[in-house]
Amino acid sequence: MAQSIEKNKETWSALVHNKDITSNEVLHAYKDWANAYEADLLELHPDRAKHMATYLKELCENAGLNVATVKILDVAAGTGLVGVELVKVGFKHIDALDYSQEMLDLAKEKGCYEDYICAPFGNTIPDGMKARSYDCVIMLGGFAAGHLPLSSLHTMARLCKRNGVLINSMTLQYSEFVDEYLFINEYIKELEEDRVWNLKFKKVLDNYIKGKQGLVHAMQVC
Repeated sequence: MAQSIEKNKETWSALVHNKDITSNEVLHAYKDWANAYEADLLELHPDRAKHMATYLKELCENAGLNVATVKILDVAAGTGLVGVELVKVGFKHIDALDYSQEMLDLAKEKGCYEDYICAPFGNTIPDGMKARSYDCVIMLGGFAAGHLPLSSLHTMARLCKRNGVLINSMTLQYSEFVDEYLFINEYIKELEEDRVWNLKFKKVLDNYIKGKQGLVHAMQVC
C-alpha cells in the first residue's frame, strides 16, 4: 500500500507540480492516466469533493435557490467525483465540462450529469454555450500548473445567472508557486470592486491533500 501511495504521488507531482508544463502536455497526460486517475486521486485526496457539495448547498439555501431545481455547471469535472457528491445532497440538474473526452467518458458511467461538454475553458465562453445559463458554476482542481488560466473565474461568472453561486476550490500551494495564480486574491477583489460578484467567503482547508492545504473562494454573481 505504501509503495502504491508513493507511486501515485509521483504521478500526480509530475503532472501538477511542474510549473513549466504546457496545456497540451496536461491534456495528453490525462488521456493516458484517465482509467487509473480516480483511484489514484482518492488515495491522495480522501473525500476530495464532499466540501463542494456542502458549501454549494449552504450557499444556495442562503440565496433562496432550490437545490432540486438549480442548474449547475461543473467545470474541470474530470471523472465526475463532484457530481456524485452533489447528487447525494439533492442536486439534480448538473452538466459536466472537461477538456479530456476520456475523463468525461468515465464521468458518464456515474449517471450524475445531464450533459457532457468536451471543450477547453479559459478567457472566453466555449462554443455552443450561452452566458447567464446556469444558476451555479463550480470548479474543483482546475487551477494547477499547466491547467486553466486565472481568467476562467470571470468566464465562470459570465456563465452564471445574476445572484447565482460560483465556487472555486484549489490546492493552496498553487497560489504560491504557479505564476498564473500568484495574485488570485487580488484578482477576486478587483472583480468584486467591478461588480462582477460579491465574495461570500474565502476558506483555507487543512488536510485538503496529504501535507497540503486547500483554498476555497465562494462568490455570488452580480
